[in-house]
Amino acid sequence: MRAFFQELAESLEQGETVALATIVRRRGSVPREVGAKMIVHPGGAITGTVGGGCGEAEIWRSALAAIESGRPQSVYVDLTEEIALSSQGVCGGTYEVFVQPWSNALRPAAVDLPMGQYARKAEAALAANQAAALATMIHATGAWHQQVGAQMLICEDASTIGALGLEAELEPTICAAALAAMRAGEPSVQEYAGPNGSIAEVFFDPFLPRPDLIIVGAGHIAVPLAQLAASLDFEVTVIDDRASFANKERFPQARQVLVSGAEAALCSLRITPRSHLVLVTRAHSHDVEALRAVIDSEAAYIGMIGSQRRIWAVYKLLHEEGVAAEKLTRVRAPIGLDLGGNSPAEIALCIMAEIVLLRRGGSGGPLSDRLRERYMARLARLDADESVSDDDLL
Repeated sequence: MRAFFQELAESLEQGETVALATIVRRRGSVPREVGAKMIVHPGGAITGTVGGGCGEAEIWRSALAAIESGRPQSVYVDLTEEIALSSQGVCGGTYEVFVQPWSNALRPAAVDLPMGQYARKAEAALAANQAAALATMIHATGAWHQQVGAQMLICEDASTIGALGLEAELEPTICAAALAAMRAGEPSVQEYAGPNGSIAEVFFDPFLPRPDLIIVGAGHIAVPLAQLAASLDFEVTVIDDRASFANKERFPQARQVLVSGAEAALCSLRITPRSHLVLVTRAHSHDVEALRAVIDSEAAYIGMIGSQRRIWAVYKLLHEEGVAAEKLTRVRAPIGLDLGGNSPAEIALCIMAEIVLLRRGGSGGPLSDRLRERYMARLARLDADESVSDDDLL
């Protein structure tokens, strides 16, 4: 996202008007998620995608029209046509895209502010490892109708630029909704009521820095773990007090490799709700040091490898130091999902699978289990020459 906003800001600073197309709602099976974006330049060049195919072509044309008119618009794409085996499409849902022209010569309806400042502010927040959220009025009625397209950028440190032009007493509610979207890491649409029956729909679009994976211990498991985490777009930090293990040669994908004791290194780092800590140390004394430093942190995940005896020894020592039992229950130990793996690479996969599951809200079960019975029932109806509708698969 940082590079995306950098391109957006540079285009505007060069005097260009572009259109930013963002998926704000979806239903059923569609190619991209809510929040997916595409920049469209006046000559037709694009950055990013909102799904490809005919749907994206329609949005592309609408974006060029928005650049010409300077007015935002909503585009609705319907992909629910019947899917035949010969079709190249794989989707069967609908989605709404908000197309917003961006230019330093334009001004959002509620505030006299060059739009490039939104992009630069978002870029700066991400560079500082802060989250931000862009609140955009995508629909409005009554007195608020002229405010469609108004925007407000809210950063994790509670600083803001811009305004939506709603009632002043709604601003704390708007900021709270933006912060909630950042914490959840998910876009949302909220509706607000105003004077004389006015209604406004605001799209909250959170932009998050890359999540951190902090690996304490640079042994055999740490190497494939760092490789896998980097491929999953995590910023990797490795900590170990042995320079022969903790070095860039062994961990070229890591953002930083710290040769230090666990407690000192962790206390020097900024642990955020996007931080994931993995303890794969060589001794339970190092685990105790690490947990002592992070047990009260906002980390999204703390996992520790070890046998039952070793884990109990760590818990017992910390509890005797005064760490409450309920705090220790947040530590995932033994670490990872039970995939049956036992090699270093397989253990790394078990660890990252658990982290992805928690980040994305998965169940951990096979995806095929969800619809197997439904598919079998529908195939049985076909065998019985009964009609079958695709609608219940959405």
